[in-house]
Amino acid sequence: PGGPLIVCLDTSWSMEGHREQLAKAVVLESARAAHAQERACLVVAFSTENNVMECGEVGVSTSGISRLLDFLGGSFRGGTDVTGALTYCLEKLGTDEMAAADVLLITDGELPNPPVSPLLMDKIKTLREERGMQVHGLLVGKPSSPPLEMLCDQVHTFLVTKYDLASSALDASPPSAPSS
Repeated sequence: PGGPLIVCLDTSWSMEGHREQLAKAVVLESARAAHAQERACLVVAFSTENNVMECGEVGVSTSGISRLLDFLGGSFRGGTDVTGALTYCLEKLGTDEMAAADVLLITDGELPNPPVSPLLMDKIKTLREERGMQVHGLLVGKPSSPPLEMLCDQVHTFLVTKYDLASSALDASPPSAPSS
């Protein structure tokens, strides 16, 4: 099995509705998959730098799922700033239990550019180099987010509404005509 997983969930205003529902479903599945792979899983929700709340380590026991569902019932709203969530991750990565953890950042990508301070970006870079830590992003409802791409080793996208699908189609280049 791999190392532990820290899931960071964006619960800002821009995530409200379908985006947040999908993101919370991904958190549940991440906890289930981590348990199946015998990996520890921590969950943290965030919106602004000072609005960060941890659920702690979650498991698939009745009490663990109940605690996670209660946790996922809340949201911060407000703006989006990943600084607090990533600072939390770095603190956890400094412990023996979570030293080999990877991070999953679930957001709509509406982040400042640059998304974090140069100092925090350097700390993330150091952990990548020294420990092989990876930061994966799940971009919900948008086809791209340059600030999220700066933070993550890999960004996966999930478009959730007809509007999201239509706007990504408009951004895509049309297929070339077949040559005769």
